[in-house]
Amino acid sequence: MTQLKPNQRQLAALQQMGITTYVVSQKPIELALISDDQAILGSALIQDVLRALQLSQDDCVVVASAEGVKAKRYWQFKHYLPVTKTHLHSADLAVLQHDPHAKRRLWQGVQRWLSI
Repeated sequence: MTQLKPNQRQLAALQQMGITTYVVSQKPIELALISDDQAILGSALIQDVLRALQLSQDDCVVVASAEGVKAKRYWQFKHYLPVTKTHLHSADLAVLQHDPHAKRRLWQGVQRWLSI
């Protein structure tokens, strides 16, 4: 299948009409991290969890809300709800880094998530 790409003239015309062009990624998002902290992927703890899930940063997106995001799995911070097939819930990163009980709950959730 051939993908049509607009030329510069067409892009300029679309821009004048107030239309923004987007390139849709072909690769599906494996994991959406739902957090207000956009720098969360830089955390060593998050990197450890991603390794356990056999994911890289390129497989993830950080969003403030899950609305409109299509991902295979979602990790929501600041909530303690049961693990489901598609959702993992944990404390906020700041809490996880300083509270061993919250970190233990996170790893138990990851373990359950991997077994589903």
